[in-house]
Amino acid sequence: SSHSRVPELFAGSWLGGREIVLVADHLDRTTKEAMGATLSYANDCPYCADMLVSLVHGSGNHKAASQILNESEEDVSDPKLRARLVWSRQVASNGLDEVSSTPFTADELPEAIGTLFVLNYVNRVSHVLMDGSPVGDGLKNTSLRLFGYELRETTERPIQRGRGLDLLPKAPVPDDMGWARPNPRIADGLARWAAAVDREAAQAISLKVRQLILDRLEAWNGERMQLSRSWVEQEIEGLVGEDYHIAKLILVVCKASYQFDDSLVQSLTGENLDEERLIRILAFAAMSAARRLANHVGHHLGELEVALAKSPA
Repeated sequence: SSHSRVPELFAGSWLGGREIVLVADHLDRTTKEAMGATLSYANDCPYCADMLVSLVHGSGNHKAASQILNESEEDVSDPKLRARLVWSRQVASNGLDEVSSTPFTADELPEAIGTLFVLNYVNRVSHVLMDGSPVGDGLKNTSLRLFGYELRETTERPIQRGRGLDLLPKAPVPDDMGWARPNPRIADGLARWAAAVDREAAQAISLKVRQLILDRLEAWNGERMQLSRSWVEQEIEGLVGEDYHIAKLILVVCKASYQFDDSLVQSLTGENLDEERLIRILAFAAMSAARRLANHVGHHLGELEVALAKSPA
């Protein structure tokens, strides 16, 4: 609902979450929500993580939900789920280059990478618009379990594939989303969502800034940035005026959204906050980062597949 002032972005964020995470296709919904919770804790986004843990509780998998909350995925008893959660944390922690296998089949990978895509997007928006977890630290697991009980009916309801696609017009699948092509429905949904973000971004961000952001993300593989924000000043050197402030906000949201603070918005808008424009800027930032990170995962796994195929039996 944070996107609701810009209908196309509202439709896109819902379409992506519905078709990739909520719809059970080759991967069940609870596995994807558990992966999303693991990624969200790694991304330091307690709002998303705690809500997803509640949904895992809602599925009845209370022990796994508690272990995800404690960030001890390696103790999950189900070996398949454990491998998938550990893999998700490795990817989020920039350990992907050391991963020598994947716990997903070729048919499952578009949903697996897509889940990371959706949560990387949502985590970044939440860092800006949400104020931490709605659940206090005291008895948190009990509170999330009770909330999960309230959500149980929604986790058990079957969701029809493809019903969200017509919310946005059809669009070609971008080259950097080639990893999604083995699942045409997911590739179609992502293409529609990405095209909507691009259309809206063109109304709020200059072409110069949009191109600079894409250039700066090209060589970024998800590594953690310096604790201070001095890194961003180097990346926007030469920009002035509004372009400077917009690029700074976008790059922080892309690469280190946990470093966000209100001064980034205030420097851009002053006291006259244009909420629609801010949503367009945030959507472009979150989408750009999610696309880059998902493409990196897909590219790495493609190289891994080729290497394994060439290795002696």
